[in-house]
Amino acid sequence: MKLQKYWKLIRILANGDVRRAPLRMMRELRRRGIRRLPGKIGSELETRGAGINTFRFAARYLRSENPTRHRGRWVLNSFLPPFPSPAYDRMFDAMLSGRRLSPVSAFFALTGACPYRCRHCSANGRPRAELPTGLWRKAIEQSTALGAALLGFTGGEPLLRGDLEQLIEHAVKHGAETMLFTTGIHLDEARAESLRRAGLWGIAISLDHTDPVQFNAFRGRDDAYEIALRALKLAKKYDFYTMSCCVATPETVATKEYRKIHALSAELGVDELRIVEPMPCGRLRSASATEFLTPEAIRELRDFHVEINEKTGRPKVCAFNQIESPELFGCGGGTMHLYIDSAGNVCPCDFTPLSFGNIADMELSDIWTRMTDALGEPRRACFVRSHAGLIARYVEQTGGEYPLPPAASCALCKEAGYGTLPDYFRLVTGKITTLPREM
Repeated sequence: MKLQKYWKLIRILANGDVRRAPLRMMRELRRRGIRRLPGKIGSELETRGAGINTFRFAARYLRSENPTRHRGRWVLNSFLPPFPSPAYDRMFDAMLSGRRLSPVSAFFALTGACPYRCRHCSANGRPRAELPTGLWRKAIEQSTALGAALLGFTGGEPLLRGDLEQLIEHAVKHGAETMLFTTGIHLDEARAESLRRAGLWGIAISLDHTDPVQFNAFRGRDDAYEIALRALKLAKKYDFYTMSCCVATPETVATKEYRKIHALSAELGVDELRIVEPMPCGRLRSASATEFLTPEAIRELRDFHVEINEKTGRPKVCAFNQIESPELFGCGGGTMHLYIDSAGNVCPCDFTPLSFGNIADMELSDIWTRMTDALGEPRRACFVRSHAGLIARYVEQTGGEYPLPPAASCALCKEAGYGTLPDYFRLVTGKITTLPREM
C-alpha cells in the first residue's frame, strides 16, 4: 500500500496547478524574510520547487492520510478544499494578506429549526432565528474576503431553508468550496439535482449506528435510519463528495460500532467517514464525565484513522481527534475556523459557546480580529473540553446567556490563557525543526 500512496504523492507534487499557489506563497514569504518550513525543504521549495526532500517530508507528514480523487481533483480530507481549485489557491493567498491569522473554513447555521432531537445537539440552548438571505450573502462575502476557502452550511437542519441553493451559488461565485451537513431529511431527487446545479461539493449525513433502533433513538426520530441511508445513496448518485458522520460515544467505541459504520459506509460507496466525539455543550453541557470519551477511547479512534487510511481504500477516515491532535493541527476554533449561529453570533466553532460579535451589528473582519486576539493561536487541546467548567461558571455569572456575550467571552479567554502551539504550528514558526515520529 505504501507504493500506491507514494505514487499518489508523486502525481500530486508533479501537478503544476497544485504546486503553483504554495510555491508563490513560499517565495513571497521568503522575500519578506518569513520562514514557513524547515531547512532543506523550505530552500528546495523556494528555489527550484518540489524535489526529494519535499517528497520525503510530504510522505511522512501525510502518513495518516489517504489522498483520493473526486470529480478530477484531489481530496485530502473534508477539513480542506479539493485541489487544484480557486478555494485551494485562496488558502495560500490568505497567508500573504498581512493578517496574523485567517480562517481556512467557516460554517453557517442557517436555521435553528430541526425535526430531530439528537442527544448530543450542540445547538441546543442557543437562540433560534431565521436571518434573511441578504445577511447570509454578506456573511459569505466577508468570510471569503478573510480567506475562508471551505464554507459549510449547517443548522438545525439546513435543508429547511428554501434559499440554500442561492447561498451555495453565492459561495461558489466567491471562490469557495461548499459542504452541507444534514440529517438527510427532505433530500430527494429534485433537491439533489438543484444542489448539484448550485455547485455544492460535499454532503455529510449523520450515521451513528448500524442498528436502526439504536440510531433512531440516538437521533430522536423513528425513521432517521431509513432517511440517512436513502440520503447517502442519493448523494452518491449525484456524485457529491459523500461523507457519513458518526458521533462516537463511549458505548460505540467500547463495542467497536465505528468499525461497523465504516463497513456499512463502504457498502454504500461513501467517500469519507467523519468521526467526532460528544462535547460538553448544548444538550450535554451539564452531562457527567461518563458521556465523554476517555483518553484511551480517543487513542483508539486515532489509531483507527491511521489504520484505515494506510490501507488507501474507501471510505477514508477523518477522525477529528486525530486531525486536531497536539501532534498535528490542534484546536483551530477561532484561529483557523469560525462558526456563525442561526442568530448571527460569531463563535470559534459550533461546540464553543463564546460569541465575539454579531454579523447584524459588526463587520465580520472586526469580529474576527477580536476573536483571534482573545484566543491567541491554535491550541494543543480542544478549547471547550479543556475549559468546560470555566465556561459553565461564566454562563452562570451572566444569567445563563448562551453563547456568552463578547465582553464575557474575551474575559474568559484571558483567564484561560493561550497555552502551547500544536506541533505543526511549532514547525512552521521555527519552534521545532522536525515533526515528531508519532503523528
